[in-house]
Amino acid sequence: YAELIQNRDFEYHPDDKEGRDKNWNGYKAWSAADSNSTFSIDSINPIHANNKNYATLNIKDIGSGLINEGWDGIPIKAGEKYDFSIFARSPENQRGKLTICLISKNNEILGEATTKNISKEWQKYETMITAKQTVENARLIIIPQQTGRIDLDMISLFPQKTFKNRKNVLREDLAQTIAVMKPRFVRFPGGCVAHGDGIHNIYRWENTIGSLETRKPQRNLWGYHQTAGLGYFEYFQFCEDIGAEPLPVVAAGVPCQNSAHHGCVIGGQQGGIPIDEMDEYIQSIL
Repeated sequence: YAELIQNRDFEYHPDDKEGRDKNWNGYKAWSAADSNSTFSIDSINPIHANNKNYATLNIKDIGSGLINEGWDGIPIKAGEKYDFSIFARSPENQRGKLTICLISKNNEILGEATTKNISKEWQKYETMITAKQTVENARLIIIPQQTGRIDLDMISLFPQKTFKNRKNVLREDLAQTIAVMKPRFVRFPGGCVAHGDGIHNIYRWENTIGSLETRKPQRNLWGYHQTAGLGYFEYFQFCEDIGAEPLPVVAAGVPCQNSAHHGCVIGGQQGGIPIDEMDEYIQSIL
């Protein structure tokens, strides 16, 4: 998945890693730029019930903002274009634009763009940034051109140069590596992801389609946070693009046998979807 922003939905939760990482939460990978801004995580009136958390940014002086570090930095290439999107709103009477910058470790501007003035209600804003330099460890900063409160969510930065130049898909280099192998089929999303860590963690394909803000993120057995940005539609599209037969995997109504070790379901593998809910589950699979 080619997303360059880590924790774009502010939905990281300690449960993703079973509480083993105290820094794994909605604040992960984000920080206020300086003392002229603060931010917190809120969940009142979110964009969608499946993505309840968002960042509330408070700006004292224009010029400060919110920084994302990516995954050990954001890799960018000189001359290449990157699509940025964000949901934003502000209750202030004087509302401004958002300035979006890619910056170096020394705060040198490596690319810049601006959105329209933000609204009082949630709206999606999109713009494009052209990288001026090639660096492996850029950061992204969002600088509101106003003071006061601004709510932000679903913050995304994607290279335009993806596999087949499609939106919301795969890294070109890794996907092309698979494509040249000419696989006869692609099995997805995989067994341990499909049957999940307890019945409430079973992979439901319905939660992985539609607009990104409506998809339902969740943890998996390996302690990853799944945004579901790479969902059933994208898997089928990838298969079509490389001429492979799609082989979707669904759970047989029971979770992974390792669920017994995590206290997620009584009896581990013996626990499963209640029989009175099984008809609905079978129809979902069909």
